[in-house]
Amino acid sequence: MSGKITAIERAAEGLPLTVYVDGRPALEMSEEMAERLGLEVGMELGASGPRATTEGADEDREPVRAREAAFRLLAVRARGVRELRDRLARKGFAPDVVGETLRALESAGLLDDRAFAMAWADERVRLRPVGPVRLRQELLAKGIHGGLVDEVVTRTFSEHDELELATRVLRKRTRGRAPGPRETARLNAFLLRRGFSYETASLALRALGSDDDDRRDGGR
Repeated sequence: MSGKITAIERAAEGLPLTVYVDGRPALEMSEEMAERLGLEVGMELGASGPRATTEGADEDREPVRAREAAFRLLAVRARGVRELRDRLARKGFAPDVVGETLRALESAGLLDDRAFAMAWADERVRLRPVGPVRLRQELLAKGIHGGLVDEVVTRTFSEHDELELATRVLRKRTRGRAPGPRETARLNAFLLRRGFSYETASLALRALGSDDDDRRDGGR
């Protein structure tokens, strides 16, 4: 399914969009999916193997089905190359078809490990903060190579203060109250599991206690 997107049309209200490549119907998807993937008329799609030549032949339809499955997975959320490869393989697509599909998505700009890793890090910091150790582990588990992981982690924690993130996590966990000695130990272990350093965990717990002291003193 190589070529250029020549049309994106809906046959009738309530039906999915049909994406035409070089004048031929190639994919069906929701409008939301098309928007999230940034599909538009004129976009060039890279080579992804043979075009179906016999309408009902399963072996000729496999590259098309693999591309459709990949689009559906990417529409849910961004994914790295290795994760998408594994998901397509689990769906039973042949290794050569999976490889062709991934190369096509990369050449079309729809699959990019750097963009995925940065988006993952940004979302982590924004929604459920973790420290640099945990972020590194997560990116490596997603199949991102070490050099890129180093780049993304460094960038993330140059833009976001680790202590501020750890303190935010603690305040949410404790609702802002200062913990007792036993709970302090549990919270320290919790921060370490979230990937924050020993020093950061200690400073964050101290800051939480200071905040509570300030409130008791009425800001004096």
